[in-house]
Amino acid sequence: MFAYIEQDSYLHRRNPMIKLAVIAIWTIVVCMSYFPVLPALTFLLAFFVTWTAGKIPIGNLLRRLLIFLAVSALFMISMLILRGLNDEPGIILRLWIFRWTRKDIVHAVALGFRILALVTMSMGFVLTTRPRDLVMSLIMQCRVSVVHGYAAMATYRFLPELQSQVDSIHLAQEIRGIPWNKGLLSRFTSPFRVLLPLLCVAARRGERVACAMESRGLGRENARTFYKKTSIDRADWIFLVIAVLSYGIIAAVLIKFDLYRFSFAAIQ
Repeated sequence: MFAYIEQDSYLHRRNPMIKLAVIAIWTIVVCMSYFPVLPALTFLLAFFVTWTAGKIPIGNLLRRLLIFLAVSALFMISMLILRGLNDEPGIILRLWIFRWTRKDIVHAVALGFRILALVTMSMGFVLTTRPRDLVMSLIMQCRVSVVHGYAAMATYRFLPELQSQVDSIHLAQEIRGIPWNKGLLSRFTSPFRVLLPLLCVAARRGERVACAMESRGLGRENARTFYKKTSIDRADWIFLVIAVLSYGIIAAVLIKFDLYRFSFAAIQ
């Protein structure tokens, strides 16, 4: 689901730290928005940029986002159900025993689209960023130590393999007569049965990586040479400026038409 896709695109050529800076700025602004307009626009914008500038096939993107679309919809429905049971003044919508105010609807929809916006931005970053380039950018641009940088790379590269590890654990348990996802009780307890073996697999892999890093003398010398280096060039700065300015213009337009309110502001 979250794995790098090899392409020769505009986003693939940008420095990972610049892309992280853009995502951080967009995340701060979208999380401060109480109304759902900006989160919805951010979701569509991140999807469009990943599709066009990242050259990720639209079918591939939709398939990866399908589960998060379902989670977001379920989250909004659950929020509406819980808030619909409250008896507050200013009811604008009634359905059977449920009653909603304008604040209830806006809050639920905004949180749902905020989830989609953050997931889409994160997915766009992962799909267009090679793990090696991310680590090299942390070491060379952010001055992170080599030891911590390679530890981060080992963790980053292990995350996409979690699903295959979970499948292997399920198969091993089924071979030993433990049913998986057969009946309501089994579906409920299966995540707990997988957790302990998954932690053991992660601990063993971490130990092997640590031994490999130590045997190669990682961190013993301060001066090191690198096979490939990353840098921030003029195109990266232009991308950062355009992304921040365009997003600022969108937020300014929404503020002008009273479609953007800070999350700590109340809706009357």
